Amino acid sequence: MADEALNNSADLIRWLKMLALPRWAKWILALVMVLTLGGALALGAWGALTNHIDVVTAAVTILTVGLPVGLIVVALVFGDGGAYKLQALTQLVLRKEVPDALVANLNARSGYRSFEDCHISFDIHGCIADYVLSIRVPGDAIQGRQPVQRELTFKLELNVRKANLVLWLPEAFVQPSQDKPSPYASCFFGAEREGYLRNATPIAGSREGYLGAVFIKQLSDDFLLNPAERLYFAQDLAFFVRGVLSVELQHD
Repeated sequence: MADEALNNSADLIRWLKMLALPRWAKWILALVMVLTLGGALALGAWGALTNHIDVVTAAVTILTVGLPVGLIVVALVFGDGGAYKLQALTQLVLRKEVPDALVANLNARSGYRSFEDCHISFDIHGCIADYVLSIRVPGDAIQGRQPVQRELTFKLELNVRKANLVLWLPEAFVQPSQDKPSPYASCFFGAEREGYLRNATPIAGSREGYLGAVFIKQLSDDFLLNPAERLYFAQDLAFFVRGVLSVELQHD
């Protein structure tokens, strides 16, 4: 019985969310709820003043049931399902959490070839962000390495429960000859283990000499509302980007 009641409540809430009432109907609904609750308060006050306990009990019963139900109905009918909050959290991920994670990861020194002067610029339109990541790799006199300036361009599309990632990579690396595997194979394999599904057909023609490697990742339903999920996504993406840069540096 309890499960059935919960299912009925969920169906009712889903139905209320799907309501597309005109503005005048919404105000009438709100007015009815206000009059009902106001009448219950007036009834309770009158019962208390005239010492009618039964009237007070009836008023309290109406308020106990009507107040939470009224608040839920008004919130569902007048609300937008939290869309503004989700949009704000999307901007937070794209403008701050992803760039911060990238900078923190690329500035690490734990066993990797170090990066310096990491700079990220981005252009954001709604839920789509185009990033340009610029880094400098210091030289190494012992190993005969010269300083290298490297730039990586990528696009991130974040639509609540799904992320689309496009990495613009050198065409010769993405589609090498048949007898030579792509140097990104190991990096892409690790990304796929983390839930990134690679599109077999890259984007061509947008940048000369580059192909867009497309990845799709499904996110949890409460991704934007869960700080731990957002942090994991940003940090994991930073490891992915660092792996791509490391591959390119190995083939300089």
